[in-house]
Amino acid sequence: MSNFLDDNLNQSVFFDINYLEVLGDNTFEYCLYRLLERDELLEDFYRRYKNERVGRKAYPPALMLRIIFYAYYRGQTSSRVIARYCKTDLKFIALASGHQPHFTTIADFVSDNCSSIQSLFHKVLLICDQSGLIGKEHFAIDGCKLPSDASKQWSGTHAELRKKSDKLKIAAQKIIEKHMANDAGKSDDGKPGKKEQQTIDTLMNNAKKIDEFLSNNKPRMGKGKRSKEVQSNITDNESAKMTTSKGTIQGVACITASDEKHQIIIHAQAFGQGQEQSTLKPMIEGIRQHTGEQIFDTPVVLTADTGFSSEENMEYLFKENIDAVVPDNQFRKRNPVFAESDLYNKQKEQRKKTRKDRRQGKVIIPSSQFAVDLNSNTCICPAGKEMLYQGNHFEGVAGKYSRFKGRLNDCRECELQGQCMMKSVKEHGRQVSFLNTEQKKTSYLKLMQQKIDSDAGRRIYSRRMWTIEPVFGNICSNKRLNRISLRGESKATAQWLLYCMVHNIEKLWKNTEIPQWG
Repeated sequence: MSNFLDDNLNQSVFFDINYLEVLGDNTFEYCLYRLLERDELLEDFYRRYKNERVGRKAYPPALMLRIIFYAYYRGQTSSRVIARYCKTDLKFIALASGHQPHFTTIADFVSDNCSSIQSLFHKVLLICDQSGLIGKEHFAIDGCKLPSDASKQWSGTHAELRKKSDKLKIAAQKIIEKHMANDAGKSDDGKPGKKEQQTIDTLMNNAKKIDEFLSNNKPRMGKGKRSKEVQSNITDNESAKMTTSKGTIQGVACITASDEKHQIIIHAQAFGQGQEQSTLKPMIEGIRQHTGEQIFDTPVVLTADTGFSSEENMEYLFKENIDAVVPDNQFRKRNPVFAESDLYNKQKEQRKKTRKDRRQGKVIIPSSQFAVDLNSNTCICPAGKEMLYQGNHFEGVAGKYSRFKGRLNDCRECELQGQCMMKSVKEHGRQVSFLNTEQKKTSYLKLMQQKIDSDAGRRIYSRRMWTIEPVFGNICSNKRLNRISLRGESKATAQWLLYCMVHNIEKLWKNTEIPQWG
């Protein structure tokens, strides 16, 4: 008969271990330990604690950061999961020095230390710079849209939310009226049944929630040149509804800048808006704060994709003397390499099929068909009718424009109305505008087009891909850190900075010797 050793898994044992030995010699966990044992990195965290004479002992910030960073490194962001790992996972037990912080303590630590996290990001970045990981030759800016802890069903303009509240109240009233008319829906005491009452309470509570939000918050305005109301959100009014390749989400845009040499993230921030144009200036100011106010006085090149292209942004870049390459959305069409590419043209046709604007709009007679004389301020339409002069003070991107408007009766009776106007004539006739050449502005978009269309500009822009895209690939795909679990721009920024620090610390671990910075 065979004789085997005991193989019983249902037993408890004691291990004789040393926490530091569990971390290993050259691992990411050991890197975290050596990095966060430096008190100068955690000075801002220490200022929050006032328990020297009263109160219970607190968990050290270094301990909390170790387990949070390591959890993010392994793709776990849930505070409940982190708390469980501190009881069951040997690496977490070692990083936590055997302590078992509650999940609420872990969650509060992240949400209550937003400013300290920003300071820590800067100090870790300085260590990366001192270790020679930042080349300061080429910076790239890009963004990714991540869902946040907010429901897109609770989004809308104030008018839409008010309408939704009215619908909820009407639905609750209909249930009550149906109950009143139907004796079978009544309980013995003449009141609605339990399920009916629960439905009524839910509808009325939701309507009350909307009404309270509308009374306490002003309409949210966009940040474009012509500011108009954008959708608010009841659960997180600092998030935005955004369209992504995977559908519509309620979330934030995590804009990030990285250095080319080792893809070290030099600045990152979360914005509650889908459009990227208004984020370029804050990102450049953030880069200056982290790398020095005079950083763009050195031969450093900045690249960004087409989402950041606008006349205002290009004017800012040129006036600040920043050597930047930011293409417009037509730059590939002007590139002969893409014009002759079968793959590019095939993908272009596929994208057209998925766009909302795939149907061609109505083509009308262009303004070039109107006979205009800006010296005498006269304009004759294609039908031979003289148009009314509106003035030459209308501001546009390229300068000031002179505007002409057709007489209402002339346009109503015109045979060319169907070809000349998008819609039937109601309040006014056809309007056309012409640029005054003597008041023509310098088009900074045109200047940037000339730069991107040059051979040097195309070579520089091609470097953007390998500078910034691997950052998002590592954070969002490899680490699976593809969701923001906190509400509000400041807290979302803090969590995104934690994700970015995991990326930077990993680069520090892989590309330097720990004793150099420990």
